[in-house]
Order: sequence, then structure tokens, then C-alpha cells
Amino acid sequence: MDRTILEYHAPMILNNYVYGLPSTCYARKLEKHLSICNARQHELPDYIVHNINAPSPQEDSSLSPRLPLSQIPLQKILQVIHKVNVLYDTYLKDSIVSVPEQPIHSALLQEFSEAGRTESSRRHLRQVSSLMHLMESERLVADNTAYVELGAGKGQLSYYVWQAWGATGARDSRVLLVDRAALRHKRDNKLRDSQQLAPVTRLRADLAHLLLERVPAVQHCAAVVGFAKHLCGVATDLALHCISASGVCGRVRGVVLAPCCHHRCERAAYPAAVLQDLGVDADDFNTLLGIVSWATCGDGRSRDRRKRDTNGSNGPHNADSNDASGTHNTDKHEAEEAHNTEDSEANELHDTDKLEAKEIHNIDSSEASGTQDHIKSDVLAPDEIAEELGSKHVALEREQRAAVGRRAKALLDWGRVLQLRARGFQARLVHYVPAGVSLENVCIVATKPI
Repeated sequence: MDRTILEYHAPMILNNYVYGLPSTCYARKLEKHLSICNARQHELPDYIVHNINAPSPQEDSSLSPRLPLSQIPLQKILQVIHKVNVLYDTYLKDSIVSVPEQPIHSALLQEFSEAGRTESSRRHLRQVSSLMHLMESERLVADNTAYVELGAGKGQLSYYVWQAWGATGARDSRVLLVDRAALRHKRDNKLRDSQQLAPVTRLRADLAHLLLERVPAVQHCAAVVGFAKHLCGVATDLALHCISASGVCGRVRGVVLAPCCHHRCERAAYPAAVLQDLGVDADDFNTLLGIVSWATCGDGRSRDRRKRDTNGSNGPHNADSNDASGTHNTDKHEAEEAHNTEDSEANELHDTDKLEAKEIHNIDSSEASGTQDHIKSDVLAPDEIAEELGSKHVALEREQRAAVGRRAKALLDWGRVLQLRARGFQARLVHYVPAGVSLENVCIVATKPI
């Protein structure tokens, strides 16, 4: 049977994928193939503008390539640890508050209480519930609002947002899900059965290319609220560029965004000028992206070992019997332990008097090399430190490393907060769930009256 080679396709790049390579199909199936072929030429919607939210790479990016910690000089790592501690103690110490625990949100309660649901699943639902309570407490729920989930994934958060505030609550509102991936088993598909799909829209688009003010769902509403749960690395910065762009910023009432995977940030998209002014240059930034992984790299035990230790210390306990109104007792214990550890580490690492910005500008290599004894190497001689690569000989216990990693993460999020403040938002960082629920428990909250 004849095959017809389809060579009419012109190459096209969208979302980092190349379409348009020649393909083949049976001649009798040509018409059907043309209707579904991803490589066919088509017009992009006007809300897709290439790299509209992705600043061009900075000039020093080629001079400061991204390297793993194992290839970074030990002396540089020690210097960056010192800068992290100084900046954290100056600007962030005691400023990240924990939001009060609340009962599971009513929109999730039935699903949360299902028999047989795993504790891992309930941890995710606790995070969703806390984010929704946080949006309500910030008075971001109102009529005629476009709720935009940035990096929606399978749409679990948007699904509950619509159930809580769209289907029976705020009038004339819309829910917009944005993600660049084509995923199966999307949660928003379930809304089709309830005949509520019309006000819920999913866009397959990269946040780097999305001009939000041209999206019909956003144009329909008077106000815009952005939200996201565990948005990875550079996607967080692209999302903030997208939601605070000049064309839509005037209608944005607020943003509630829980970032994660800080090691995947890119300096070109991140508001690096804020940290640059405080003495964190491109080399320091690249080192910082390695240090942040210490916050979530674990306690050195395997998953099986942690499970055995937990069962041995707590006895046979059914986690699924946990009441929906609170957090599992083990989670509370872990959260309290993490909180107490962080407080004690904050006092032990070093007490630094408040520094003016001009003083932090002068944290040069000579000052940073004189950092505290507990972050020097207690194995290598001074001349050996200058030649050593990697963090193997940094004299920090595992708990202290985790504390430095958390501080480094908070410092990156603080730079994002300053970016939002510069664009007219009242922004801050909060712990939206205990550390026992998620180690990635910091949330950026930004509001602005319209």
C-alpha cells in the first residue's frame, strides 16, 4: 500500500520542542493525519509571545558557568555560607512567621476522610487546604475574579479552588490552569461531569511565553489572583514575571505561591540585582544553588531505615485514622522538633548585629575567609583549603548543614519578595505548613488593593 511522505511541515519551536520534522502516513489516512498532526503549521494565539517573560541571559553567565559543589573551591563555599548567615540574620531572622493550623478545608474534607487514603496523599491535601485557607484569610476570594494556577500540573489545586469558590461561591469568576506539559488524568477533567467546565480553562503554554492580559478568561474578569503549589526553580521566577507584567499587574489582587527546587533557579530569570547589590555576585549565586540542596537532602538514613525507626519508636499506629481537623501526631512531633532545631541553630550559628546595606557590600573574600570556626574545615590546613574542591570538609554537622540550606532557600525567596514589593505588592514569606508535612513549607504571599 502506498505511503505518502509529508514534507510540507515547516520547523517550529514551541515550549522547547521542535515540531515540523517530515513524517509519513498511508495515503488513505492523509486527511485524518492532517487534522491531528502536531507538526502542522498553525497560527499561535496572540497571548503567546516568545520569551516575553524570560529576560535574556546576562553577560556574565558565560564567565560564571553553573558548577556542582564538588567542583567549586572549598574556600568559595565557606565564603558563601558566611554571606548567607550574615544576610539571613540581618534581614530574615524571626521574620518568617508560621500561619496557624486550621481544620481541613471543607472542599477537601470528604476526600481527606476517605478510608484507605495514604498519609502521603493526605500530606498533599493538607498543603492544598492550607493554601486555600491562606488565600481566604488574605481576602483574595471575590466575585468576578480569575483564579490563575501557574504551573498547574494535573490541576488538583484548581479543582478544589473551583469547588470551593466557583461552583457555589463567587459569581462570574473563572479558573485558568497554565502548564506547558500535556498530562493525562488531569483533575480538571472531572468537572465535565458536573457541567461546570465552561468557566474552567486549561492552557498548554510555557510561562516564559505567556502574555496573561490577552487570555480570554483573564480579560473576562475584573480581578486576578495567582497561585501555585511547589513550582519548580526557574518556573517560579517566570510565574512572577507573568503575573506582575505591566499589562495585568493593575488588576492582580494577590499572589500565593509555594516554591520548591531552588537548585533549579536560573540567574537570568531570577531578580539577581537585589542580591548583587548586597554582595552576592554570579559566582556566589551559582554556589548558593548548590547549598540550597542541603535543606532537603535528608538525615542520612534510607527510606526503609526511617520507616523502621518510626515504627519502632511509635509502635503500630494507623496513620489513616488521623482526624481531619488536625495533623498526625508524628507530623506534629517532627514539626516541633524541626522548629526547635531551627531556632537553636539560628542562635548557635552566630549572632550578628544588624548591618546596614553599605556594610554588607563590603563582604569581600578576605572578610568571608575569616568566617566562624564552626564552618571552617577542621581537617585541612589553611594552605590545603585553598586547593580543596567541594564541601566534604566543611565542618558542619548534618543538622547545621540543613539549617544553612534552609537559610539559603529563604534568601532566594526573599529576593523574590523584594521584587514584588518593587512592583507595588505588600509581600512577605510565611511557613504555610509544618516541616513535618513538607520540608518545602515556605510560601510567598503578596497582596495589593485594586
